[in-house]
Amino acid sequence: MVRVLLCLLPAIFLSSGVFLSGAVFLSSAASAWSGELREVSFRLDGHERNFLLYAPDRPAVPDAGRPLVLVLHGGGGTHRNMVRLTRQRWHELAEQHGFLVAYPNALEKLWDFGEGFVPPRLNVRVDDLAYFSAVIERVATAHKIDRSRIFATGISRGGQASFFLACKLDGVVRAIAPVTMPLPAFLQDDCAAGPPVGVMVINGTADPLVPYDGGHIRVFRRKRGKVLSTDATMELWRRRNGCAAAARQVADIDRPGDATSVQIFEWQDCRGAPVSLIRVEGGGHTWPGGRPYLGRRLIGEVSNDIDASEVIWRFFSRF
Repeated sequence: MVRVLLCLLPAIFLSSGVFLSGAVFLSSAASAWSGELREVSFRLDGHERNFLLYAPDRPAVPDAGRPLVLVLHGGGGTHRNMVRLTRQRWHELAEQHGFLVAYPNALEKLWDFGEGFVPPRLNVRVDDLAYFSAVIERVATAHKIDRSRIFATGISRGGQASFFLACKLDGVVRAIAPVTMPLPAFLQDDCAAGPPVGVMVINGTADPLVPYDGGHIRVFRRKRGKVLSTDATMELWRRRNGCAAAARQVADIDRPGDATSVQIFEWQDCRGAPVSLIRVEGGGHTWPGGRPYLGRRLIGEVSNDIDASEVIWRFFSRF
């Protein structure tokens, strides 16, 4: 049953963060949609870097640049894995709404946030902040983008990457939507203050890898970094965006067919940008509506109560 209280507006190992989607692969065929999915390559700091870019066939609005959504894979994954994991839903949404989708790609399948871990095969620091900036600029060179509507979302360590972008590139990213990831402890001070950034967090209460209530990320009983609780994460962003203390539940969704349900909360009277939490009761380390890339015993339940890609775009489209 769906009970909507208020219509919403427009490799499996991690480092000190998280992994994910490493077991999912995409065929070489571009996509079934009418737009173009192509790989863009360039050299940065002595490394060959690349990303996938999906440009919809739908004409852009005259004199208005297209919004840009960065969709970030988890540790152990790749840009192509992320297309597969999200069932190419971002392409369909891009066709419907006219925005661009970029899938950045980490070196050695692991984003480098400068927090201590160095990918073993590289044995050097990688400036992924410069890489993300370069991705945005290369998209802007090929397409007219609306720089006031650049957004980021990602799963697991890709969720960390979206926090990283919001807190390290002041004023560049308008809103983020981390999935299966509270705020990493190493970013707490960086994120506590700054310009308003819209935040929607999608976390499962039964995530076997990243604890919903905070603490150490664990993989095969090994500690892999520390995260704030989901509640503490939302409190930090509530304060930063000048929202009222209390959140209001705006939707309660429980469709048959799985062992999860979804509650959606929004903080009220935000002076800066909206803050929203999607709490997936019984949900695992998974993308709601996405593919179950590994077994349930390893990653938990995939919720089908919502399509995370669609819900995230609805949140972004409020800007």
